[in-house]
Amino acid sequence: MKRKNKLLNLRLVITCAVLIISTVTVLSKLIFLNISDGVFLQEEGKKRYIKYRETRAVRGGIYDRNNFPLAISIVNYDLYALSGLNPDDFRSLKDKIKIPDKYQAKKKFSKKTLLKKNISASDYLAIKNLKLNRIEIEVRHSRHYPLGEQISPLIGFYGKDGPQEGMEKSYNYLLSGLDGKEKLYKNAKQEIISKPIEVLKETQGKDITLTIDSTIQFFAYKYLAEGIESNDAKSGSVIVLDNASGEILAVASYPSYNPNDPMRAIQKNRALVDAYEFGSAMKPITISAAIENNIIDRNEFLETPQRYILNNKVITDPKNYKELKPNEIIAYSSQVGASKIALMLGYNSLKNNYLNFGFTKPISINFPSSSYGYMNFKDSISDRELAALGYGYGFEVSPFQLATAYSVFANEGIYKDFILLKDTNVSHRKVISKKSADFIIDSLSDVVEFGTGKLAIVKDFKVGGKTSTVHKVSSLGYKSDSYRASFVGIAPLQRDSLTILVSIEDPNLNTYSGGAVAAPVFSKIAESTLNYLGYWNVTN
Repeated sequence: MKRKNKLLNLRLVITCAVLIISTVTVLSKLIFLNISDGVFLQEEGKKRYIKYRETRAVRGGIYDRNNFPLAISIVNYDLYALSGLNPDDFRSLKDKIKIPDKYQAKKKFSKKTLLKKNISASDYLAIKNLKLNRIEIEVRHSRHYPLGEQISPLIGFYGKDGPQEGMEKSYNYLLSGLDGKEKLYKNAKQEIISKPIEVLKETQGKDITLTIDSTIQFFAYKYLAEGIESNDAKSGSVIVLDNASGEILAVASYPSYNPNDPMRAIQKNRALVDAYEFGSAMKPITISAAIENNIIDRNEFLETPQRYILNNKVITDPKNYKELKPNEIIAYSSQVGASKIALMLGYNSLKNNYLNFGFTKPISINFPSSSYGYMNFKDSISDRELAALGYGYGFEVSPFQLATAYSVFANEGIYKDFILLKDTNVSHRKVISKKSADFIIDSLSDVVEFGTGKLAIVKDFKVGGKTSTVHKVSSLGYKSDSYRASFVGIAPLQRDSLTILVSIEDPNLNTYSGGAVAAPVFSKIAESTLNYLGYWNVTN
């Protein structure tokens, strides 16, 4: 009996122990679940009500050499009423600032509502001083371009998809800055219920200063547009270089577009991304190599019949000059004379000379899709092909490359890598001797004085340059009724000078030559620019 009782007591103890352990286990599990799930749910609640939003960095500005704004960011403030805005608070608000009439009688706001866009700075401060809880002021940045279409193919624009074209794209890494972040709390209706808390401060974009002079840019664009319209042409470009400093003063391209218009139709920068044959404008560069290498003497006469046959192809001049000196070949733009000098030079010498002048190489400025130009390098070419290279056919260069090449003559034989960003180092190298460069300068003066460029004359200043009239190319060959008229010149010739290039596409067929179409545009740009810069009369 005693044994039986002991057994029952043992069973009872074991049962109680099991019950106690089970209870503890269950309670522990419940406590654990409560704590862990509570943390989880709490965190999920926070995620639901704590929101983060970016604070936009102010984009850096683009300025000309005189700190005139070419592209600036404007900070705009938009006023919103939040759901549940108190009628008394709304009355206080509209007593301080002007609210559009459609909201004047509104007593209740059931959702976030835009009350006024682009509020003024004074309105902004007045609203802040009211310290109302159910209103919100959103900051919005917009981009503005004061010169508009005058310079848009160079500057580009910044739109909803980011930087597009030009300097905006090239230097986005400097202009953009870094966005910040702020934390805010929202209720179940996703309405902001607290003032934002800064988490990461934004870093504002950096400003950049260009070598461009907005006044000279105006001259370049104005007279280019007038020249294109008066000659019923399609398009064109202008480059203005400061030869002494190695700085670019203007880059104009027409047609252009308004970068401030959301419906803008983008137009390319023809001065920097186009490349084509420049024809006779290459003759001074060809002849400079012949003078530099003593292939021909500057006072030597060369036989220049009106017709010259090479490889069964006829090269012709407008008239039979009989014989011309090198400067006269440039002045009268003799195809025959340039052909003979190219043959005297030989392919390798001519090719290397063009390379030394920067052709077919990357340009010195950072610009999207800028052209390198093109030359089909061969081991050997026919005499006809060599002659064509001598007078500017058979290879392509950009307007900017050609303008840079002509600056060599103004800079006493030194080639400079022209800059567009202010305070950038200008690299340079010797290409030809000062003696050879001076000879070409004198020859360019002859072009204006008695040659094909008489309409490039500039009142009170001595200038020089070279005309170019080329047939445009199609898939079927050279067009007989489509031309490119150009003039590239240096002004003034006696002192620190400018190189100015004008190129106009498809002028009407009544007057389509570089001397008739492009030279007068050069004259107007040069005269306005020289007077603006304060150059003295140096013709006497």
